[in-house]
Amino acid sequence: MWLRITAAGIAALALSGCNDAPRSAPGPFPPGAEPRTRGKARVSPAAPDSPRGPAPASAARPPLPESFDGLRAEALTLAAALRGRHPDAPEPIDLEAAMHDRFGNLAAATRLWEEWLDGHPDSAEAHLRLGKYAREKGEETLAVEHLEQAFAARPDLPGVQVLLGESLTNLGRAGEAVEVLAREFPATARNPNRLTLLGHARLQGGDHGGAKEDFERALAIDPASAHALYGLSTACSRLGETEAAARHQAEFAKRKAQSLARDRANAKARLDDMPAFLQAMGGWYASAGRIDAAGGDAAAAERDWLRALDFAPAQRESLSGLADLYRRQGRQEDARALVERSGAARPAPERRN
Repeated sequence: MWLRITAAGIAALALSGCNDAPRSAPGPFPPGAEPRTRGKARVSPAAPDSPRGPAPASAARPPLPESFDGLRAEALTLAAALRGRHPDAPEPIDLEAAMHDRFGNLAAATRLWEEWLDGHPDSAEAHLRLGKYAREKGEETLAVEHLEQAFAARPDLPGVQVLLGESLTNLGRAGEAVEVLAREFPATARNPNRLTLLGHARLQGGDHGGAKEDFERALAIDPASAHALYGLSTACSRLGETEAAARHQAEFAKRKAQSLARDRANAKARLDDMPAFLQAMGGWYASAGRIDAAGGDAAAAERDWLRALDFAPAQRESLSGLADLYRRQGRQEDARALVERSGAARPAPERRN
C-alpha cells in the first residue's frame, strides 16, 4: 500500500530530536572515498596569530594534523587509550564505534557493540546501537529484535522509542508501532518526531482521525515539519476533508523544496569539509574528557578538554569542564588563562549604528 511508510521517506525522524548520539558533523565518509583537504593550511595552536588564544602552561600539545588521514589516526589513538583506561565501561566503545561510523566503516562499529554485548547481554545501550546500525544497513527485522530488547529494558533510553516505532511501521506492524509510540516519557512527550511517526503508524492501521490529531499536535510544536504536513494532508484526504488536504499539501510542497535546497547546499560537506570534521574531533575529545572525569582521571580529562579546544575553540562543554576542574583544584592562573582563551575564540559582537 502507498500509505506504508518506508525507511527512505521518514528515516530522518528517527534520530532528529531524540538525543541518540547524534553525529557532530556531516558524514559518514563512503568507504574508499577519502575526502580532500581544501583551503590554506591551519596554524598551530601555539602560533602568535592564532584565534585560539594562549593555552595554560600545562598544555603542551602537538599541532593539528593537516590531513584527514592524520585526524583519523589521532581519533582512533584516542579511542584506544580510553579503552585502555576504562576497560569495563561501554562509553569508550560507543565513542570508538561513532568514529568508525563517521569514517564510513559501519562493519567496524557493529563489531565493537557486538563485542560489548557478548560480555553484557542485558545492555540496553548495546542493543540500541546494534539496532541503529542494523537499520542503516537495511536489516529492519534484525533492528527490531535489538530495539525491542533495548526498549523492554529501558523504554526511556534516548532514541530507542522513536527508532523502534519507525522500524515496526516499516515492517507493516502498525498496531505494535502505535503501542510503542503512544507511550509518553518526559523526554519524548513533546517530541514532534515521535508524534509524526505515531500519526503515520495510525494511518497505516486505518485510524485516520487519530492520525490527524497526532499530526496536528506535531505541527503545534514544529510548524515547519514537512513530514507532519504530508501526514496531515493524507489524513485529511482520507477523511474527505479535501480543501484542508489541498492546503496542507501545498504547504508540504513548499517546505519540501526548502529542505531539498538545504540538502543540496550541504551535500559537499559530507565529503570534503575539513572545518566540519574539526568540529567532530572536538566533540570526540569533549566526550573523552567527560568519560575520564567520570572515571576519576582528572589529568586525562584536562588533556582531553584542552585538545578539544584546539579543534573547536569555543566549545562550551570543554570550557565548562575545564573551568570546573580548575576551580576545584584551586588553579586560578589556569582558570584566568582559560577565560582569556575563550574570549579570544568568540567573534566580536556586531556593531550596530
